Amino acid sequence: MKNMSIRLVVKDEGYDVYAPMEGQTWGYRYGPSIMVYDDRRADAWFASPGALGEADWFTYRHTEDGGKTWSDEVVVLTPTADSMDLFSVCDPAVIKFGGYYYIGYTSTIFTEGGGVCNNGFVARSKNPDGPFEKWTGDGWGEQRSTEDGELRWMGKPAPVIYFDGDSAAWGEGEFSFVLVNDVLYIYYTKTSVREDGKRYSRTMVATADATDPDWPANIRQRGVAAERTSTGNDSFDVVYSDEFGKFIAISTDKRFTADSMLAIYESDNGLRFRRCNELREKLGYMCHNSGIAGDEHHHVKKGDLHLLGYAYGNKWGFWGTRFHEYSIKKSNAFYSETDKKSEERPVVPKPRKALHSITVMPKTMPPRYYRLREGECVDVQIVSFDSTYIASPSGPVRFGNYDGSVVKIDGLTVTGLHTGYTFADVTAEDGRSAEVLFYVYPAGFDFSEEGKYPVSVQPVKDEYRIGLEEYERKQLRVIVQYSNGTWAETGKASDGVAFSGYNEELISVSENGMITTKGQTGNTRVTVSVGDLSVTYKIKISKRP
Repeated sequence: MKNMSIRLVVKDEGYDVYAPMEGQTWGYRYGPSIMVYDDRRADAWFASPGALGEADWFTYRHTEDGGKTWSDEVVVLTPTADSMDLFSVCDPAVIKFGGYYYIGYTSTIFTEGGGVCNNGFVARSKNPDGPFEKWTGDGWGEQRSTEDGELRWMGKPAPVIYFDGDSAAWGEGEFSFVLVNDVLYIYYTKTSVREDGKRYSRTMVATADATDPDWPANIRQRGVAAERTSTGNDSFDVVYSDEFGKFIAISTDKRFTADSMLAIYESDNGLRFRRCNELREKLGYMCHNSGIAGDEHHHVKKGDLHLLGYAYGNKWGFWGTRFHEYSIKKSNAFYSETDKKSEERPVVPKPRKALHSITVMPKTMPPRYYRLREGECVDVQIVSFDSTYIASPSGPVRFGNYDGSVVKIDGLTVTGLHTGYTFADVTAEDGRSAEVLFYVYPAGFDFSEEGKYPVSVQPVKDEYRIGLEEYERKQLRVIVQYSNGTWAETGKASDGVAFSGYNEELISVSENGMITTKGQTGNTRVTVSVGDLSVTYKIKISKRP
């Protein structure tokens, strides 16, 4: 059976699980991650608009009847203030094993250009709707012991896939997970730039041991799963078919165009994929960002609820999210619906109904945290967002799970007590909650930008690996902490960064940290300095990274 091909068949005209409401001029829920259960129950997670200067948040819905009706949505994951995912949580990918729901997502601190230099992150929860704790580089979430007891917070996230290429490129992210025989297959997009300036896009694959609770620390890169046919070839969502013994990937191609389609790929080993069919009939016009349902391990089995979904619509940011049932059959050859067109179906707004709260948030614009000095007070305003992302006063809230030695909270007034930081949970009467971050500095601390200077430099990774056959443009960057409490990830000479100490027979390094190889394998080191502060990176050059 390994040598045969498979073909997906879209069985129905589908239905919109989401459409903007009447009167809205924008709204979307793209990139659905769908988990099905044996009794035709299903969970689904979506990328939705963010607010307060953040690009995207994740929402969650549930069905008990195979998709005929869905629960009201709630926001289940947002960026963490003042962290490596401060801009967004995009492109949800959910899998469950070891008692946890793991959700992969894409984010960046580089907000210019709509979000470039993306990294891949992951969080976990015992429940499909959270609360989630994020992978922080050395564990899950953050725990602190105080005189009042143990505190547990979501934590400041660290990338599990870090993009070390040109920061002007899109980067890495858009995860999909599959679990087979305790091996976690991790698929993700890599869109980068070669040394000659040419851009490329691929689906990459890595693996990890799912029996290891700290598996993000031990991810093994396995190479290129598939080359993208064009910039219009979208991210992969991958499942494993128990019936056919194959990995199956779904992707939109020619996204946002009248010729949009679903492209289906297959693999016998989960490491290398080949395109096997292209679908247009019954699908929505200008589709993009698709997802395919799987069980807790992202497997598909006979008798399961077989769903696929995607966003569609010809007006930017005003998209429906459509689900279809599908089936899988054997096929002797590549199959493409070249003679068919997707449905030029307009997005029909949903009738406006009574709105409900989907999350509460502190009403601060970026960077969405509070800074105060010892003895100072700040008044916190908490707002509630409904499903059209309109904010209103939240009503009564309560604060909890914070370090009382750092701040005192009385109603909505927060007083700085001692230098340090603390998160706090803020919960509304309807149960929706969020984390708020407070920094307390010494009395007289200078927050101004004028006259700030670097106080520490930290590496972003242990080493850089460069493959001569890949010709990828790599960029050296560091995290710089400044005297006014701010920080930045940078490799720019304009930020005072300099590079030295490397073997000039192996590489050259531009003033903005771009590495150019000299065509030879070998090892060297580069010292990255900001003023009197520095870190040193190992550079390993081989034929393949």
